[in-house]
Amino acid sequence: MELQAVHAIYENGRLIFTDPNTAPINGSEVLVTYFVRASKKTLENNDPILKLRGRGKGEHLVEKLLKSRHEDRNHDERQS
Repeated sequence: MELQAVHAIYENGRLIFTDPNTAPINGSEVLVTYFVRASKKTLENNDPILKLRGRGKGEHLVEKLLKSRHEDRNHDERQS
């Protein structure tokens, strides 16, 4: 048994294969996956900044950033 991936379009209740030579033969077992187009309403409510807000809570990220900048500055000064 061999797995194949082919491109097809679902239209009027049927799968239409872009290349008829790649269409499965009768009795073939197939797995169909597809992309769902997001509605405008869904896209408007998904603000990525709001989704990430509070994500790093408790990880002291500001302190880590300042420490890293300080280390970079010291490293640059030693290189000069």
